[in-house]
Amino acid sequence: MITIVTDSCSYFKESEARTLGIKIIPVNYIVDGRAYLESFSDGNGEFEQLIKHGKNLSTSQPNPAAFLSCFEEETKNGNDVLCITMSSRLSGTYSAAHAAAKSAGKENIAVLDSRLIAGGLNLLVKKAVRLIEQDTTLSDVITTLEQTREKISVEFSVADLSPLRKSGRGLVKRATNILNIKPILHLKEGVVSFGGMVRGNSNILKELLGSIDPHAHEVVINYIGSNSLSTNIYNILRADKPDLPVSLNKIGPVLGIHLGLDAVAVSHIVN
Repeated sequence: MITIVTDSCSYFKESEARTLGIKIIPVNYIVDGRAYLESFSDGNGEFEQLIKHGKNLSTSQPNPAAFLSCFEEETKNGNDVLCITMSSRLSGTYSAAHAAAKSAGKENIAVLDSRLIAGGLNLLVKKAVRLIEQDTTLSDVITTLEQTREKISVEFSVADLSPLRKSGRGLVKRATNILNIKPILHLKEGVVSFGGMVRGNSNILKELLGSIDPHAHEVVINYIGSNSLSTNIYNILRADKPDLPVSLNKIGPVLGIHLGLDAVAVSHIVN
């Protein structure tokens, strides 16, 4: 059996993670010198208020020991381990997992850089689950996922670029939110890139819906703050494409610190 391990920035609900049988390693965030652990998409409480009123905000990758403990428990139970992390170009989480796998010193532990985050990472992990259910070998699962991650797109918008600029997460430093003009951003090759500016929520909705490939076979919508916009996207997709699986998951505090408290993202996967 292969156990899938991923980080909390995949934003699975607790029930989803349990049903899929995946293990979630929490990413750390710090508010005014106090450290917290990010949980499941639906398990972070009223963190928005904590971030809103905090003066010093930061995040950090999990300690390799957190991964190592999980890896050792699974291999002790006779399982292979596939750890799929958020993009190594956005976080040190991949490096922490890789260090843990090296420390464990076992050939049946593999770590994959998803080059994705949030809904994109969520979709890749679910693809891995389906492959494992088909009794695919660990090496073949990795090969397929390396191809699959190129078929996943992540598009998003934020109210204010200041948090992203401060975090230095590969964003082209341009744009403004004057006169309700907001950016459309892409995750390409593991980094955030600028995709243009639009005015108002109606145009954000149009752009994000338009980014979804007609041949998409699953969509994940992530949100923080922009609940009405994300709900509108969800409802439109459910009405227009009733057979298309669509998930609506809340972004947690780690990405909340980097994106700000008003953001919506749409990720999709094609065959």
